[in-house]
Amino acid sequence: MIMDLHNHTVYSYDGQNSPEQIIENAIENGVDVIGITDHQFSIGRRMGEYIKKLSDCREKYSGRIRVLLGLEIGTRPRPDDLFTQDIRGLDYVLFESLDDYRAMDFFEFASWRHRFDCPVGLAHCDIFKMGEMYGVDMPRVLKKENIFWELNTSGNYSCYYDFLTNRKKRDALRSAGVGVSVGSDTHALYEYRHPQLVRANELLESEGFLKPFNIFK
Repeated sequence: MIMDLHNHTVYSYDGQNSPEQIIENAIENGVDVIGITDHQFSIGRRMGEYIKKLSDCREKYSGRIRVLLGLEIGTRPRPDDLFTQDIRGLDYVLFESLDDYRAMDFFEFASWRHRFDCPVGLAHCDIFKMGEMYGVDMPRVLKKENIFWELNTSGNYSCYYDFLTNRKKRDALRSAGVGVSVGSDTHALYEYRHPQLVRANELLESEGFLKPFNIFK
């Protein structure tokens, strides 16, 4: 079963394809669950329109692929104009770059994330570096706070390659019981990296990692 829970469309300032194009590309490449996660700061006041569009896509492609409604939220700094009641109807949210030196404090984030009723994950974030920064066992903290982690296959983040080659880190995350998602972080179809997506999904499956939430229901 192949998941891809991080994709951008024209609702993002840097997205180049429609939701339909992203979804149809996933179908052509044998993906079972596709998540659209456009940037919250690009969507702005169009959140209702965005959720309606993705809901329509979910119905349109029902039976061919499972479409999940997601959102990527910036943490550099925390958005003061994001109201959780505006995002009801989403299946999950991803918070990006929490390991960046400009990002909000992790413990502030851990408190803030409880305002979100849907599943919450960390996108393209080196959680082991963060653990060193804050002096904590980050996999166990994520488990306690019910936060899943994304294995980002875009090729832009070294923590992806480190995770693939570092069994000690994989063992630490798996033994803590943290859910792990896979995301291609596609912004344009010409950059789509399908082999890497499949490899990451197969690794998680073969080593018995937990899914982030009931994505294959």
